[in-house]
Amino acid sequence: MYQVLYSGYDTLDIAFSGAFPHTVLESLEAARTDAESFEKDQPAQIGPDNVPVLVKSNGRRGGFRYVFDNGPTGAIFAAKKNTDPKQWNLFVSIRALRLLTLGYTGTKEWLHETLAAMGFQITEISVNRIDYAVDILAPKFKLDIANFIAPAQAKARPYWSKENWIENEINAPKAVLRGRRFESVTIGTMPNRQVIVYDKRRAALDKRELYWFDAWGLDKDDPSAQVWRIEIRAGRDALAKLTNTKRPYEVIEAVAKKFFIKAAEEIRYLESLSEQRNISRVPSHPIWTLLKDTLMSLPTSPTPPLLEARALEMLRRQRLDMAIKQGCGNLVNALILDGISPENVATYFIHYVPKIAETYQSEIGEKNFLLKSHEVHLRSKFLLPT
Repeated sequence: MYQVLYSGYDTLDIAFSGAFPHTVLESLEAARTDAESFEKDQPAQIGPDNVPVLVKSNGRRGGFRYVFDNGPTGAIFAAKKNTDPKQWNLFVSIRALRLLTLGYTGTKEWLHETLAAMGFQITEISVNRIDYAVDILAPKFKLDIANFIAPAQAKARPYWSKENWIENEINAPKAVLRGRRFESVTIGTMPNRQVIVYDKRRAALDKRELYWFDAWGLDKDDPSAQVWRIEIRAGRDALAKLTNTKRPYEVIEAVAKKFFIKAAEEIRYLESLSEQRNISRVPSHPIWTLLKDTLMSLPTSPTPPLLEARALEMLRRQRLDMAIKQGCGNLVNALILDGISPENVATYFIHYVPKIAETYQSEIGEKNFLLKSHEVHLRSKFLLPT
């Protein structure tokens, strides 16, 4: 009845002791200043290999002045304005799509190659968070928070849709009809141990992460193809309890499997409790049994179910479609504001485009038009074919 469609590491946060050279920090400072002035992320190229990044106007708690990323199949970087290689000057959060397209081992290799290309000198590594996800095809599965058992200290929190409440008492987490928002149940809190179960198909549609359907081999328009994700998260505090070291890769890899299995044993989703009062005798739900069977293997280098080129092409097509629709929508607004009646908009629509384009180019000038085109190209570089 149930089938595992995908399993793999979904989150990887790492702290690095080391430093960027002064020249890279200067480039990041200039881009951040521009981001503050223009109130939007600014493109920059850093390091000996001129790695393209987008720099934000804000920093992050902990003294990280610069926050930047290198695209949807990359990572988010937070760096301190410090050239002392003995300090913990960099924090990296790997994007889930990077892990999906390269796997855990491939992602580690990619990250270290990227940091070298950026000019970052690594002196020490400490893993701060690592999550493992299992996506299960379960068409008739219905999530019920009452079927969870967990240690007494673990808090269980439901996420309910905001639409179509069946009862008026909205403070009581009872039944709801699923609207556009997905539902989930979370056991535990970060940065400790956390287990979350949610409707991944609904999430993929809501977030426009349609590449997941390619990874699963499913039709996104098939409502019967319900995919539920069970995700086990190991935060900084949970990892600290497992080891007294600064948590390099090899230490975390040695304890990860045992940690995830133990989490699935201590936090269980059971069969219906209606006819059994002794919880210890209630068997785990088949979906939980399948989870545990998957965790017993826990491969770190499975064949990625989705190629990076395919994922980027899908994202590029989505952005292109959005840009065209936004442009056409704005043109309708322009026609109405120019005094064209709604009945005549269709007549003027096609013929209005050359006029608008010519006026726009004339007003900003050829040089500025070229500069703007280069800026858009830099912002879109992560999605363009190499």
